[in-house]
Amino acid sequence: MTQIVLSIPNGEVPFLSTLAQKMGWKYQTRDNLVEKFIASCPKTTDISDEEIQAEVNAVRYGK
Repeated sequence: MTQIVLSIPNGEVPFLSTLAQKMGWKYQTRDNLVEKFIASCPKTTDISDEEIQAEVNAVRYGK
């Protein structure tokens, strides 16, 4: 399946929704994608703030 990003006026969203349904396509808004990503993130972490900062420093400063 190919994914395509479209920018359309807000008033045309119902038309796109109807067209997608009739054609058997799936569509998501950017907000839906962000919400889906956030929902899939772990709620707890096994890493300390110091370990996170060490990683940030390693990437940022090559340390």
